[in-house]
Amino acid sequence: MTNSPEKLHILITGATSGIGYQLAKDYLLEGHKVYAVGRDDKALAELKKLGATSVDLDLMDRDKVIEAFEKISQVDVAICGAGMCEYLDMPNFDSSVFMKVMSVNMGTLSHAIEGVLPQLIASKGRLVGIGSASAYVPFARAEAYGSSKAAIHYLMKTLQISLAPHHVSVSLVVPGFVETPMTKQNDFPMPFIQTTEQASRAIRDGIENGDEVIEFPKKLTLPLKTLGTLPDMVWQQVSKKMNKK
Repeated sequence: MTNSPEKLHILITGATSGIGYQLAKDYLLEGHKVYAVGRDDKALAELKKLGATSVDLDLMDRDKVIEAFEKISQVDVAICGAGMCEYLDMPNFDSSVFMKVMSVNMGTLSHAIEGVLPQLIASKGRLVGIGSASAYVPFARAEAYGSSKAAIHYLMKTLQISLAPHHVSVSLVVPGFVETPMTKQNDFPMPFIQTTEQASRAIRDGIENGDEVIEFPKKLTLPLKTLGTLPDMVWQQVSKKMNKK
């Protein structure tokens, strides 16, 4: 489906900020039908002017998500990009922050999957989840964010297996650092940081190519994957240097 030149019906969650917003704009400029899901009224209005169908929706409300998505008759590609990031500063382990990040990042994704899966099965489409290169190795202060992304990696890779008999393809996106409102809070070095335009291009190319894993930039993701296979002492030292103590 995604290798076809025909115009697609694409649903994007987290479409009012960062990578999701850029993806929505780029797909609209390519002439695709875009359902933009988000909470920022100004961004939704801007996307609507470009031709999007805007969906103002709290993705943490399961019943409302299912109700809203039932009204969408066709979805060929669903990109689940909603999420958040907050850091923990030891020795204060704030369980409320930890659970908020886990709940939002996994809750918005799982609700979206449940809501859109019937349409994807009907279209033999593609489900796309946004992970993070932070899931490859542990980083200090990212206990909550990294844990949620590691869970997303596991979920998407499992769905690649379990949804295959239903002819639904699944892609896991593994970005490095991208210039978004979320990363503005980072007070540590962000090597090889990408623009949202670069991120959108990499993701759209990966979806078009049918890639199961879409990683970028490779000059960051590949070394991190390699570090993840090395003894703990090695990546622990790297993590200390990359993160503020």
